[in-house]
Formats: sequence, structure tokens, C-alpha cells
Amino acid sequence: FSSAEQVGALLDPLYTLPERLLIPYAKLKFQELMLVLSRTPAPVSTTTPYKADQIAVVRQIHEELLSDLGQRRTIEELSKRYLMNPSTLKDVFKFVYDQPIAAHMKEHRLERAALLLRTTDASLSEIAAQVGYESQSKFSSAFKSVYGVLPREYRKQTFRLKSE
Repeated sequence: FSSAEQVGALLDPLYTLPERLLIPYAKLKFQELMLVLSRTPAPVSTTTPYKADQIAVVRQIHEELLSDLGQRRTIEELSKRYLMNPSTLKDVFKFVYDQPIAAHMKEHRLERAALLLRTTDASLSEIAAQVGYESQSKFSSAFKSVYGVLPREYRKQTFRLKSE
């Protein structure tokens, strides 16, 4: 309940009723309480299965990963550097960011690539390297899987839209 007054207003009369009315009145109040509870939104849980320091480390790792999208780091490297078990690192990352590390990073890499395609004249191979892809073909394939078109076509479409 949002306040103790609400509960008090609902249940206080139980303490002053004659004993012969107590059970029927309690049954009625129980039904009323159930109705009120059914219309009350559940509180958002603030508990977490992870420690605050684990979450802080994962946020730090996230910042590091985003600071240089061209650099590929493995979970093993990160877990050694930040002294966190690889499984725990993956679990906490997914808890905090709602995605596995690889999917999350792919999303950021391709968003940055789309921005670079729209705002620069850099070659596809340069953009691929800037966002962490070893080859232009792997980059093009990943880009198409998310945006539905190859990077070259995406650039043409966005250029066409700018000039119109």
C-alpha cells in the first residue's frame, strides 16, 4: 500500500467490533483487501542477485568496451583484468544491460558504423576496422543482418535522402 493510513482505515474497525460480528466482518474486509490489492501495481523489485561491486565492475567494463569499438576484447581477457569469473561476468552483464556482451557490442558497433556511413567519406574497410571487424565482408554481412541492406547501399540511401 502507498500508506499505512490506507491499511489502517481498512482494518482498524476489526479491533472495536463485538466478538459476534468479528468473523463475518473480517471475511468482508478480507475480500475488500483482495480487491484493493488486485488494483494496486506491484512494487518494482530493487533486489538483485549480484553485489553492488560486481555491477560497478561490469559498468566499468562496459565503458571500456565502448571507448574503443575497434578493439576486440575477449571475455577471458576482461575477467582476468577485472578479477571476475567469466560466467559471473557474462551473467552480471546480461542482468545490467539485458543482452549478452556479444549482442550488445554488435549493436553498438553497427550503430557507430551507420553513423560513420552517414557522416563521413571513409571507405567501408576503414569503417569496418574502426568498429572492430577484421574484414569488410564480415562487417557487411553483420550490417546487412541488422539494417537489411549492405553498407554501401545504406550510404547511398542516406546520401539520397540528404540531397532531397
